[in-house]
Amino acid sequence: MVEVETIDTIEATTQNDKQEEAHPGRPRRLTAEGFAAKVASDPYIAGLRSGKADLSWFNAEPGKGMWGSWGVRALPSRRGLTLMDIERAADTEPQLQAPSVTAPRGAGYAEDIGETPWEINGKWEVWADNLVTLYEEACSRQWNATADIDWSRLEPLPHDLERALCQYNTFLTMGEYLATDVLAPWLPRFNTYFHEIKLFIASQAMDEARHTEVFRKRIYANGGGMGMAIKLGGALARAGGGMANAASNPLFSSWRDVSFAIHVVFEGAILSMFRFGEFLGKTDVDKQIFRMVMQDEARHVSYGTMHLKFLLDNAPDPESERERLHALADMAEVFFLDLFFLQPGTIESCAILAGEGLDGFARGLEIYKGVYAKMRAEYLSRIKRAGLDRTERCMFPSDLPF
Repeated sequence: MVEVETIDTIEATTQNDKQEEAHPGRPRRLTAEGFAAKVASDPYIAGLRSGKADLSWFNAEPGKGMWGSWGVRALPSRRGLTLMDIERAADTEPQLQAPSVTAPRGAGYAEDIGETPWEINGKWEVWADNLVTLYEEACSRQWNATADIDWSRLEPLPHDLERALCQYNTFLTMGEYLATDVLAPWLPRFNTYFHEIKLFIASQAMDEARHTEVFRKRIYANGGGMGMAIKLGGALARAGGGMANAASNPLFSSWRDVSFAIHVVFEGAILSMFRFGEFLGKTDVDKQIFRMVMQDEARHVSYGTMHLKFLLDNAPDPESERERLHALADMAEVFFLDLFFLQPGTIESCAILAGEGLDGFARGLEIYKGVYAKMRAEYLSRIKRAGLDRTERCMFPSDLPF
């Protein structure tokens, strides 16, 4: 057997030498034969062939070194076996700092496992006291945009109302794309030790995808079609502002920034717009859609708010963090004010719907202004409870200037 291995290795080496002669200076490409020879010569594989198993993981003492815990039995609670149940049984509450390795929390590992350069390793950077329960809620309240919406009950609408609702849903579709595109790339940057944030953001990405799906389906389900895409930052650019693309600003380079901007500012405004959408809905199906997306959005905002609180309570330098967030809020508020409340297609479609048609546009505009005032008040109250008082610094005007 050893002789065959030696011959295989020699043949693989000869092939690589021929590659080098044919293409001098080019990095050698490992052939399938060469890789098989390397695997066959691995000391562990050679030991298995001779009947010698490693079993160091099996013989390791629980709670020390290579083995994590043993003898733990997590009992299901009334809802089933939740993350809370297993964390309570295994006593693996996350510590303030995660180890720089690729290992599930509570697992053992060998000393030579090596370091993994995770970008986010501090609990204060990701945690919220409701994170685990929000994930369990996200799992239990998943819904299906194909089957759980009673599409057969959708009723025809007058032309102006259908056109306005399709435009509004086009705007919301773009907003859902924005949230997904910003949040999803952060998943591989969280240390595996904090599995809760990975699970929750993965569930949120699914929520956002389903919202995109349901708005798009509604657009085509009642004789309408896609409306006009909005230009992000367009109104402010025309006014001479410098925030046409706030999301690309360097201040959005950390998870704390992204979570505040998306979960607190952006989705806080979206939550208000979803509530408004239920009011604007002219059919039971439209009202059902907005009730369904609203329950998801409330979860996202709840995480962002509680994360903001945990961040300000536990950051190494909370005052510096608070001032940094104020600077971020200055930009995020300006950007999202433009996105939600300075876009003709959004303002006017909502005014038509609120006014029950084009003839009621002026009345609908006043209703829209009232929604804005409520959104602003809810936002300021929410972040003040979390520890960030923007009452005197908020970039949202106290009243829309029209």
